[in-house]
Amino acid sequence: MEKILTIAVPMYNVEHYIRQCLDSFLIDDGIEVLEVLIINDGTLDSSAQIAQEYVDRYPSVYRLISKKNGGHGSAVNLGISEAKGKYFKVVDGDDWLDPAGLKKLICTLSNSNSDIVASNYYWVFDGTNKMKKEIDQPFRGVEYGKEYKFIYICNDLYIKMHSMTIRTQLLQEYHVCLDENCFYVDTEYIIYPIPYVKTVTFLEECVYRYRVGLSEQSVNIYKMQDRCEQHEHVLNQLIHFYEMRKSQDPQPILKYLERGIARMVSSQVKIYLSYPASTVYRKKIRELDQKLYSDYPGIYSAMQNRFVWLLRFSGYRLYPIASYILRIKNNI
Repeated sequence: MEKILTIAVPMYNVEHYIRQCLDSFLIDDGIEVLEVLIINDGTLDSSAQIAQEYVDRYPSVYRLISKKNGGHGSAVNLGISEAKGKYFKVVDGDDWLDPAGLKKLICTLSNSNSDIVASNYYWVFDGTNKMKKEIDQPFRGVEYGKEYKFIYICNDLYIKMHSMTIRTQLLQEYHVCLDENCFYVDTEYIIYPIPYVKTVTFLEECVYRYRVGLSEQSVNIYKMQDRCEQHEHVLNQLIHFYEMRKSQDPQPILKYLERGIARMVSSQVKIYLSYPASTVYRKKIRELDQKLYSDYPGIYSAMQNRFVWLLRFSGYRLYPIASYILRIKNNI
């Protein structure tokens, strides 16, 4: 039977969560059109043994691929290359999908030829029952289930990784490839395909459940400090990609790329501000901002972070105060 959806599950040391993840794909209607690629990224715990149980029970759906540790990007790259489904989605091994939402997603994908099908998702705070919906709607007046020309609406939205289900052929045909042995490549995954996206359909259901609050997550501020150079590397890769696309893409697409990269810049500034105030990090912030101003004014103007605008307005004189506020806010 033709596979409608390939779900790639990057897996590394998630033995406490992987069952919930893999169980969430066991829907009673439509499982036969699913392909679940569990990418064992050199896990050191019992995650692989747990995953093998699902392969043994449902060999036509689940497949375990083991590889040397190469980071999240390497697992996604392998998933893309191995995918046989019409559409492709990434679900991290410590996250999961809502089964009812997955059914609706499969139904939509079966009848869709859109390049992207975007759905809502919930943030789930680990160890609690607290959930927060990512957005109310992608843009005002959206008609769910309608196919839109991406170029006409892209100025009104930003599609994040947990929302995105994308046509597999698009990823494979244009050789979308993420950095390996590196964190923070999610933005590469949602930015690199955009110049080739022509159509998008929106789904109202909250399909994805994004677990937050784990100490090992890359968005933990202490982890971001430890991996500051990796974050800088990915930001530079994105800027290089934008530089290559500037002469090829229409303005609406470039504006979308600028807004996406500006979000990454905001995160970089947040990392710099999270350290104790010093001339070193003040200089880093100023040099980054001035580089954007002189070389990439579109990205510069797309910045919406209040700390950045406060620093600009003050000529960076308020840097110590901004750093202090951010550190207090994050309990550093």
